[in-house]
Amino acid sequence: MNKHTNPIIDRQGPVPARATTSITLTAGAMMFPLSIYTAVSDLAVTRSERLGGDPAIEVGRTSIRKDTGEVVSTDDVTRMAQASSGQWVVVTDAELAEVYGNTGEAQVVSFVPVADAGRYVTDGILQVRASKDKRAAAQAANEHAFSLLLSGMRNRQVYALVRFVVRGGPRYGLLTADGDMLTIIPAEAVRAARLLPEVQHDAAELDMMSQFIDAIGVTSELVNDDTPTKVQAFIDSKAAECGVDVDGAPVVKRGGNAQAGNDTVMAALEASIAAAKQARKAPAKKAAPRRKAVAK
Repeated sequence: MNKHTNPIIDRQGPVPARATTSITLTAGAMMFPLSIYTAVSDLAVTRSERLGGDPAIEVGRTSIRKDTGEVVSTDDVTRMAQASSGQWVVVTDAELAEVYGNTGEAQVVSFVPVADAGRYVTDGILQVRASKDKRAAAQAANEHAFSLLLSGMRNRQVYALVRFVVRGGPRYGLLTADGDMLTIIPAEAVRAARLLPEVQHDAAELDMMSQFIDAIGVTSELVNDDTPTKVQAFIDSKAAECGVDVDGAPVVKRGGNAQAGNDTVMAALEASIAAAKQARKAPAKKAAPRRKAVAK
């Protein structure tokens, strides 16, 4: 176990070998060139379209033979999967359903203490509510039963680990006492951590880094992404001008090298702390007084 990574998360997949992209992380006057590796493997069964069950004739999504470009009937297209031996076999939706279970089936596997939820890697959130029923009595019964389940979970401080089957295969999720389903990635798909180098830091470095963290601020920020709004405003502005760029369109600012020359890490930290403290001391600008309307 890599002692420099989260020891709580279950990781059973292979260690990522190649970086998928790179980023340059900036924090104050410090810069960190970093590589990003995928941490999740795809466990889904991959099927591809073949003509008449012939593994040698692959068919595209638009029912066109990829070897000749000939358009073929969708009735002649079969979905095949490759076995570990390399052999291709026809695999139908019905056959997969026998393994997956029927779409819509769900089962509580176990109840998980809320304190242990950090073991799981979540990748989404769903809302779960009692199904609607035209019969008032049945509707009330559904809501009462589901409410009882959630209340019991809240009382015991647990989540329900649920396996549910959707189109495309089974999923797992943590059902919370608030009716949220936190979809999770199974441990086999979470790749083992790449080792981090063993680097020793003296007390002065650690103290300076602590000051930097405190200067930036330790808060639980609510993440709001206004990028879609800006992009839509940009598109709307271009549409209003018939495709011509207009003033006020969002501009992406690209930061330069904030750590010029051969500044040391300690110097960069010191500058970052000073800048953060100065920003906190700066008084907020007062809004200009509103002009009173003058009656004509």
